[in-house]
Amino acid sequence: MEKSVESSSQFTRRHLSQLKILTRLFEHELELAKGEEVILDKGLVENALDTIEIFIEDVDDNSGRASGDRKAKGDSKPQVTRLN
Repeated sequence: MEKSVESSSQFTRRHLSQLKILTRLFEHELELAKGEEVILDKGLVENALDTIEIFIEDVDDNSGRASGDRKAKGDSKPQVTRLN
């Protein structure tokens, strides 16, 4: 039981690091912004969304939710792999 708790903790820390990097990136962009507007490159936003989607998929898979369950619930969003 201890081993599964430890591995679950490592899994969470490893995947939270993706979100930490993303928050630092957005903080940096906010610091660079002048005035009330923040201008983001389209590629930056696409990569940020990819990171969030990967995080969600990994956490869903780790929590025991099978990919077949998603289809059974009616979520028909296709998966897209972007190569930059």
